[in-house]
Amino acid sequence: MKKSEVYNSNSIDHFFRGAFSVDILLITYHDKKLKILLQEKKEIPFQNECGLPGELILPNEDVDEAMEKLMTSLVGQSNFYKKQLTTFSNINRHPLGRIVTFAYYGLIPFERLNQNLSSELKWCEISKLPKLILDHNDIVDKVLQHFREDLLSHAIVFHILPQKFILSDVIQVYEQTLDETFDVRNFRKKILSSGTIKPLGEFRKSKSHGGRPAELYELNTNKKKIVKDRIRFDHFN
Repeated sequence: MKKSEVYNSNSIDHFFRGAFSVDILLITYHDKKLKILLQEKKEIPFQNECGLPGELILPNEDVDEAMEKLMTSLVGQSNFYKKQLTTFSNINRHPLGRIVTFAYYGLIPFERLNQNLSSELKWCEISKLPKLILDHNDIVDKVLQHFREDLLSHAIVFHILPQKFILSDVIQVYEQTLDETFDVRNFRKKILSSGTIKPLGEFRKSKSHGGRPAELYELNTNKKKIVKDRIRFDHFN
């Protein structure tokens, strides 16, 4: 029997036997480490296993509404940089049935987060990611690739740093994301000459004894709209 003969007008219900979900790779920077948010699942068959924060989309919700609701319920806010990237729709990706998921990534400064997150949530260093449920490791790989590409073409690094930051934090984000070592002197020279950031005349004391205080900077908001034209973020090294 041909496939077209199976799914005829009398069996249209076959086309509605599925569900949609949202999953997010939420990235922050804390204690000199780039981290993503993981969620310990409670529902069967994934009890006590870790995956990306996610939720099924209700019939009366659109995709962005579902994501806003998910983030508000988990971290108390949804007003941060986030971007819908792609869908994952492998037929057998979920053991309970056909679920197509919309993958996002989000960027948020750690200082903006509620420090008393639910016990089901935890921050994990990107370099120490465990085995996750379903195809969530594949989602992480794909989303991180988009993040790397965006990091090299836009000033999105400042979406995960506090308002006041030191240059070494900017460099650490690039090095950990791209898994390579940068020429620090060249990086410093290029980003300062670009006008992308400005010094505040303030200093952060070093946590190590006798360390030299590091100068604090902030994003130059006057350059925000033209920053892409003023500097090539893939030419720092």
